[in-house]
Amino acid sequence: MRLPPLIAVRFFEAAARHLSVRRAAAELHVTPGAVSQQVRKLEDFLGCALFERQARGLALTAAGRDYQAACGEALARIGQATSRLLAAHERRVVLVSCTPGFAAQWLVPRLQTFLQQAPLLDVHVSTTQRLVDLQAEGVQFAVRHGRGPYAGLQAERLLDDDLIAVCSPRLVAPRRTARLQDITGERLLHDGQRDDWRLWCQAQGLTGVQGVDAAQGVVFAHSNGAVEAALAGQGFALVRRTLVARELAARSLIGVQGDAALPTPLAYHLVYPPETLIDPALRQFRDWIVAQAAEPLDAPGALA
Repeated sequence: MRLPPLIAVRFFEAAARHLSVRRAAAELHVTPGAVSQQVRKLEDFLGCALFERQARGLALTAAGRDYQAACGEALARIGQATSRLLAAHERRVVLVSCTPGFAAQWLVPRLQTFLQQAPLLDVHVSTTQRLVDLQAEGVQFAVRHGRGPYAGLQAERLLDDDLIAVCSPRLVAPRRTARLQDITGERLLHDGQRDDWRLWCQAQGLTGVQGVDAAQGVVFAHSNGAVEAALAGQGFALVRRTLVARELAARSLIGVQGDAALPTPLAYHLVYPPETLIDPALRQFRDWIVAQAAEPLDAPGALA
């Protein structure tokens, strides 16, 4: 079996993935000249060109595209095999990207159960509204809110996403229930999706001459800001039912008129590169989060 220079293969794969010698060099912490030298060394070994050098940068030849696919898969498998061997002796990190609201309201309150099951795994939660590039940024899992599917990624539906109106019982005291007529425009708490309240009010028949002005109210950057304001008795928040399950169970928040819901086509999806589950540690996290999402909201461990 003839094997190419493995350092040259690694440098080629980075340059092919970025289609840039400069970006490959930054990733590998070497100079662009070192990357170019290793790529030329590999081309000499193979006897064919892997790149076309163009005025605007690099383009892969047909041979280069085939070789990149094979090298990328091989390097991924080597990395995963190495991780498996190291896992028995070292702490591992699982990096998860999600929105601040999903982290605060659903993921973090449940993480203790996973950490008890996997004492050698640390879960790092990166909160952002930005659509991250999992491969480029070294993120193993992301939770995305949308319709799906997601190109190049495995996607599993975690949570359906009905919207319900909630408030603190203090807002409607001494009554223990909240009614539609309690809702006014100035009491609305928005999470950035200002149109959601308009749709909810339409569904509940609150529009018209005497209806609620859904353009009023306070706007928060994230849903957890609206939830915190609702908990403080500042108004009505329109939130995802699954994200306030703990508060509903404890009655620190109550639903309006029997939790009247607004179905949406959106859901929370767990997404990850197809090769991720080869790693047993990462598969363990995936199995756990999928099982948590499948639990009924009133299950004993659902809100641990």
